[in-house]
Amino acid sequence: MRTVAIVSLALIAVSTVGCKSKQDQLAEVYAQLDTMNTQYQKDCMLAPVDVIARSQAKCKAERDAMEPASKKFAALQADVAASKH
Repeated sequence: MRTVAIVSLALIAVSTVGCKSKQDQLAEVYAQLDTMNTQYQKDCMLAPVDVIARSQAKCKAERDAMEPASKKFAALQADVAASKH
């Protein structure tokens, strides 16, 4: 019974994800990017110089983590713009 409930919830989650409009997806990805960028700014741009020097690997990892979301955001933006023409 518990397994059935978990599977049902998973199917509902998957089916509702497919129902999001491009605009909703764009807003969601933007929010994710904004959160990641805020953390990156704090860790890698606004920190004292000695902290930044010690955090190069962390900063690179944060930049690398933002790249797929940035590409997805750009693709969604292009899709939304194309659908308006």
